[in-house]
Amino acid sequence: MSDVNRVFLTGRLVADPDIRYTPAGNEVAQFRIAVSLKYRGKQDPTNWQEETSFITIIAWNRLADKVEKTMKKGDLIFVEGRLRIREYEVDGNKRYATEIVARDIKLIVAKGAKEIELEEATDESEPDVPFA
Repeated sequence: MSDVNRVFLTGRLVADPDIRYTPAGNEVAQFRIAVSLKYRGKQDPTNWQEETSFITIIAWNRLADKVEKTMKKGDLIFVEGRLRIREYEVDGNKRYATEIVARDIKLIVAKGAKEIELEEATDESEPDVPFA
């Protein structure tokens, strides 16, 4: 049996996507989404609590281009991808970044409006990441 690394999220963009290019010319978009979880309080089940996580999303090439052209701060989106934990150094100290590498992104819009589906090319290669 092979391992499974698949993540599905819905959330709102915290800011406009940051678009950069690798030295090889590959386009990469980086942005964060706010994902909220609502649950009932333990002490008082009538009192709803909310916990929000801010998750970094990375999109490559054609998907990054479509994200740049169609998404902005506040948009509600659906992301399918895989979890990646990168290790890097800053001033000799090891740091870790947890992020989702997007495979598919959908812009979720109001009822009656058209849904825009964005799909990445089948190329799964990831050049050097320009974000640290």
